[in-house]
Amino acid sequence: MVSGIPHSASAPGCAVVKLGGSLITCEGPGGPDVDRDLLTARARELAACGRPLVLVHGTGAYGKPPARRYGYLDGRLPSGRAGVVAEVARDLARLELEVVDCLEAGGLKPLRLPAIQLFRASAGRASPLDLEPVRELLARGVTPVVGGNFVLDCDGFAVCSSDIMAVELALALGAASLVLATRAHGVYREHGRGEAIHGQLSDRDGDALRKIDAAGQDVSGGMLAKISHGFRAARHGIATYVVDGRVAGNLNGALDGSPLQGTRLLSGQAGG
Repeated sequence: MVSGIPHSASAPGCAVVKLGGSLITCEGPGGPDVDRDLLTARARELAACGRPLVLVHGTGAYGKPPARRYGYLDGRLPSGRAGVVAEVARDLARLELEVVDCLEAGGLKPLRLPAIQLFRASAGRASPLDLEPVRELLARGVTPVVGGNFVLDCDGFAVCSSDIMAVELALALGAASLVLATRAHGVYREHGRGEAIHGQLSDRDGDALRKIDAAGQDVSGGMLAKISHGFRAARHGIATYVVDGRVAGNLNGALDGSPLQGTRLLSGQAGG
């Protein structure tokens, strides 16, 4: 998918950090909840880095159950099911406000931007609209925050994956770095067969890519889709990492080019 963002929307030197839904949410006894301690701690670290940031987050425990319950694991809903969209979007808005609250408590200056204003889908494929507000917020010292949510499709609604949004934002803004934070140590060499991860992974490492788990996918596509999207950023010269967001200092380490634990995604180079 080619980005259609005008050059004026670029913000070179910024970084895009995507916080995975499974990293920042959990299923509690009363329903989905936000891991406020972890999120506030990561926000505190990011606030100390002194770089202009765009934060994107997944939906995790808030997004996956309704996708299964209402049968849109393929990421699309027709206009006739607008009631479902309204119900789920309401709950996702609550998640987004919780996230912004934690980010502010950690010392950032966050401002929530609804995904539906920034992205649109066609036949289920999301593409960016005008991202000029993102650049303008960065120029004013504000951290734009975008959560995974529904966007308009040509004949209904589509779920806009937070991984896709993060990559599109990084490309459009000319970001220096893209960090995809998860609950995994990085990209595992053999899913389910130990904890060893790739320190680097190239889009040409066919044997390694075939060993990545493609089972148990959700509406976002899982790890295989995540790195496929991440490779798009790497091909444009953006330093792209998949890191363990649970590890203190790991996000800033990745932003500095030296994560404590994680995988760098490379384009056309041998991994390791």
